[in-house]
Amino acid sequence: MIKFSVKIVLFTLLVIAHSCTKDHQVCNGNVEIKDTNHMVDISVLKEVPAMLDTLAKYPELKVASIINDQYQTGMTCNYFYKGLICFGASYSLNRSKRENYWFCQDNRPKVVISTNLDKKIEYQKALEIAKKEIDFRNSCLSYQLGFYYADTSAIETPTSYKLVWNVKSIGGSAYVVIDAKSGFVYSKFDGVFQ
Repeated sequence: MIKFSVKIVLFTLLVIAHSCTKDHQVCNGNVEIKDTNHMVDISVLKEVPAMLDTLAKYPELKVASIINDQYQTGMTCNYFYKGLICFGASYSLNRSKRENYWFCQDNRPKVVISTNLDKKIEYQKALEIAKKEIDFRNSCLSYQLGFYYADTSAIETPTSYKLVWNVKSIGGSAYVVIDAKSGFVYSKFDGVFQ
């Protein structure tokens, strides 16, 4: 009887120890982002026809977020050029509900972007480069081809915009921006705010 009890106790301890040391599941599925549609439901904007008019006039703007509270209605849009997102370029329009006041912030490119889409780095290589730059362990990744303002000078030129891969963790804030022609890393963030 004692041997049987010892076996039950040992088995129970083994089960508990095994359940406490489960490995994190590693994500092997990477997702390409090609979507050029609005990221949110824009039906609330019907209350502000001027915003819908703006979206109709500039189809390259796609709504990324909407604020609609007691003080204001506003939209922030991503900017797409030739079907590719322009990372960091945005357009926002807000209307005060208490006063007749509008606020617009236009961060779209002020020059025509070069549309040479010849890339030497395919997404598989971009994922490899990103994983060497940041430890994306236990993260599913997304990758998206687009344009990135890479010039650090104050002069904006068509060559300031580079064709890049943006590799980022899904559901997290870690990312790496990689030149699609050379593999150069323009920007990265490991997702840890200090």
